[in-house]
Amino acid sequence: MRKIALFIFVVSVFCSCVDKNPIIFARKTDMSEVKLSLDTNGTFIYTAQSTVGTPFHEEGTYTVEDTLLILRFEFESYTYNTYEIPLQNDTMLIMSYKGENVLFPLRRDFPEQNIHLSQKEMMENIVEIYSSSDFPKYVGTRYFSHSSGDFSFIYKGDYKISPYYDKK
Repeated sequence: MRKIALFIFVVSVFCSCVDKNPIIFARKTDMSEVKLSLDTNGTFIYTAQSTVGTPFHEEGTYTVEDTLLILRFEFESYTYNTYEIPLQNDTMLIMSYKGENVLFPLRRDFPEQNIHLSQKEMMENIVEIYSSSDFPKYVGTRYFSHSSGDFSFIYKGDYKISPYYDKK
């Protein structure tokens, strides 16, 4: 009898964790689909399929610090055909929009447009984007939206942008 009870307990614990790990964020347009799969052991898999771009499949480790998700790719770049492609968007701001978690890629440098933002300018820009009427249409297309798994295993904050900028 004890063996049956123990077996049922182990199976129920396993089944209760299956839907919570990995934690998946995604963004999808008519031309591409990008997924970021976070495992509770601190590893991630980042994949992209695109009709116009290159396929992408990279892995690495991550940490959560305050309201930031910091990705550390296993390699600094990858090669596709004869092109060397750097991996630069490795930090994302964890936001909350209408009760759902959103990952907003952080970039301060846009060399193609000769733009270099200070951290304050970048955050003010994010506040402006978040407050705009267009923001909802980009959740899930330009910014990652949470699609499955229990994100509270790795992050418990509930900030729109951050503790400081939520007051503005």
